[in-house]
Amino acid sequence: MQRLLAICVLVLAFVTVGENGSAVAQSASGTQAAASPSSDPVFRPIRTDSPRDTLQTFLRIGGELSDAMVKYRTDRSAELTRKLALLSEQVVALIDLSAVPGAARRKRGTETAMVLLDVFGRIPPPPLQAAPDAEAVGDLQGPVSWRIPQTPIRISLIQEGARQGEFLFSARTVHDAPRFLRGIVDRPLTPKMPFDTWTDMSKQITGPLIPMWIARPLPVSLHAFWLDTPAWKVVLMILVDVIVVVGVGLLTWGVRRIAPQDRLGALIVRMAAPVTVLVAASLFIPIVALNINLSGRAAGIEEFSRTIAIYAAWAWLFWIAVRAVFEAVIKSPRIADTSYDAGMLRLISGILGVIGVVLIVAYGGQQLGLPVLSLLAGLGIGGLAVALAIRPTLENLIGGFVLFIDKPVQVGDFCSFGGQTGTVERIGIRSTQLRALDRTQISIPNAQFADMQLINWARCDQMLIQETVGLRYETSPDQLRFLLTKVREMLHSHPRIDPQTVRVRFEGYGDSALNVGIRIYAKTREWNDFFAIREDVFLRIYDIVNGAGSGFAFPSQTVYMGKDGGLDETARDAAEQQVQAWRRSGQLPFPRLSEKRQEALAGTLDYPPKGSLEAGGEVVPASEAERLSSEPADEIVEQDQKNPTGRGGV
Repeated sequence: MQRLLAICVLVLAFVTVGENGSAVAQSASGTQAAASPSSDPVFRPIRTDSPRDTLQTFLRIGGELSDAMVKYRTDRSAELTRKLALLSEQVVALIDLSAVPGAARRKRGTETAMVLLDVFGRIPPPPLQAAPDAEAVGDLQGPVSWRIPQTPIRISLIQEGARQGEFLFSARTVHDAPRFLRGIVDRPLTPKMPFDTWTDMSKQITGPLIPMWIARPLPVSLHAFWLDTPAWKVVLMILVDVIVVVGVGLLTWGVRRIAPQDRLGALIVRMAAPVTVLVAASLFIPIVALNINLSGRAAGIEEFSRTIAIYAAWAWLFWIAVRAVFEAVIKSPRIADTSYDAGMLRLISGILGVIGVVLIVAYGGQQLGLPVLSLLAGLGIGGLAVALAIRPTLENLIGGFVLFIDKPVQVGDFCSFGGQTGTVERIGIRSTQLRALDRTQISIPNAQFADMQLINWARCDQMLIQETVGLRYETSPDQLRFLLTKVREMLHSHPRIDPQTVRVRFEGYGDSALNVGIRIYAKTREWNDFFAIREDVFLRIYDIVNGAGSGFAFPSQTVYMGKDGGLDETARDAAEQQVQAWRRSGQLPFPRLSEKRQEALAGTLDYPPKGSLEAGGEVVPASEAERLSSEPADEIVEQDQKNPTGRGGV
């Protein structure tokens, strides 16, 4: 172990990022791991079947690293660098780092490996025969752990996870080894070396892309340690980070200037920003940082910041990508950009984007060592408080889904709601925006809008024209009959009026007019067309009223000067005598007519009136357009004929 200088290369191991991942997988597979032909000693598998196998593997890799490091000081070839990287990955794989946050495992693993090799440079390694072998381990029951003599360092059996069944340096080694090293740091290294500790010396090492002589002419102050790293390395890393940030900002600004106007094109262009951040934080900065060889707290800060940047970029990219996918669907010919379906698809994309961003951020927090899973478990206890806090947001979100499922309105529909009218412009995650008639924008929370009584004018198949025309009281009955007939004929002949809905009737006697009710439906669904049809109908009615010799009434009073002739005494006496006769004979028709009298009177009145087409025997079919019952009309008439007084005759 006297050639433990090889530990310095552990930091350099991560220069070749792509090959490092495969080495980790190879070293983590236990006794069956093999990365390449067995003829090359670098690729010999690590053995972790027992504490003896783990310790022997550690000592063997330490010796191979020592030989490779001696050559590396004078030969920084790519082949040798790759060999050092694979060896260092194997030695780190002998340490249980499950308790270390994922983002910090690489640095903590290499630092712990350096401390271990520094420890064994000051104390003699135990004989291999003292460590339990596979046969001895098989006879033990329960958790297995072996403490290396004269140290607090243990080799323990992994009870769960991907490394289950392997013996590794325990998770406590990350804390116990540095503390133990501080107690024996005064002991000399064996053999004697031109430096005091391998750990401090390794901090001065640089990667193959940065020559070791580059730091020699720098001032002494820049060789002092800042955050457990030489100051010149910290300054250089900060300079690189500033250059990357400025470069990403300039690239993002330049790309956005050429972004197209449509939503999909703009979203695709906006992906350039998070992709650039990912490339810089995942590839460029790690390569530079590993060649600079940060250590200690400086390396921790760099890893922490880079991890935040990576997961923030992934969340940013996921948010844009989800929206871009849905915009691509909306852009298809079957979905209009301003339709309700397009608005709901954008709503769903927003929900999926938020969920994805939360999951990515949560996973990133877990990698940084934050107790995200514990926080999520704690939400079960505080779930009620959270639900109450976000209740309005959830109500609006559910209201948006209700609007999507029921579809009472769509984007572009003109509707009435809560005493107001407007055109739906957007249905969002929280609220619905409408454009009022005065061109102001109305924003209503989805939960409130879904509970309103909505009148969707865009869904009507026809539009109602309803008006009451007041005629002068001087209009004679036959003159009124003529006027009603002409109005009906005009409406039946109008090409934009539904003939099945024509209703023109004398409604009653007003204070100063004979009221004629007109109720018809115009065959249109557009406001401007509706008002034009209604205007034409009103003008034609005006001509008919004037042509009949009548006129429109208006509130007025007419005073007639004449002598009052009083009441007709003869008719009065006859009416009173008739009532007295009914009373004497017990036939007074109050409170109702007798059944015999009802049967005698049934159907004796001439309706339709004499002189009409139907009274002359011509059959005029009844309109089927506005039925109030689902029963066939013939059955209702037949029932009336069988039981003429069955509906409450009086």
